[in-house]
This record gives sequence, structure tokens and C-alpha cells, in this order.
Amino acid sequence: MVRPISLSLLHARAIDQAETTLIAAGRRQDVERIRTARIMRTARRNVEKAQEQKRLKRCAALAAYKAIAAVRAAYAAQDKLADEFDRERWYGLRDLVVSELERIVEGKRP
Repeated sequence: MVRPISLSLLHARAIDQAETTLIAAGRRQDVERIRTARIMRTARRNVEKAQEQKRLKRCAALAAYKAIAAVRAAYAAQDKLADEFDRERWYGLRDLVVSELERIVEGKRP
């Protein structure tokens, strides 16, 4: 049986060995500067990703608001043309659609 290897662990081990060698060679400040820069790049990437996710969530909420308005307008137009039996059925469907869109706006839907 072949055991899987984690490339991230091998990468981390290689970085640790390189840093140990550089520290032994008297370049501790360079190692600390490079390590700090690497950590800051990761942090900036994480912040950018979080900001993009928030932006997409706001866009989805705006689109859901617009869709709610469009659904209500469409069902209002349908209401004028339908008989009483169809109205009851359409009201049930409208409520289902609007409730799902409101869940998107509230952030309860992925």
C-alpha cells in the first residue's frame, strides 16, 4: 500500500531547514524579515478573500431584493388575469419564492 504524502509538510520542512541554516550562518535578521513578509502576504490574501466574500454577499442580497420586487410585480400582474382558484395557488407559490429570496437577503442561504 502506498502512503500519501503531504506536500505542504515537505515544503514546511524544507523552509525550516533553510531557515536553520541561515540562522547558523548569522543571518537571523534576514530570516525574520522574510518570515514576517511571508506571514503578511498570507494575512493580506486572507483579508482580500474575506472582503471579496462580503462584497459577493452584498451583491447577492441586492439581486435578491430586485428579484423580490420583480416577483411581486409579476404576481400582481398575474392576479389581475387569474380566477380565484388560480389566485390561491399563485399566492402559495409567491409566498414560497419570496420567503426563499428573503432568506438570501438575511444571509441564511449559502
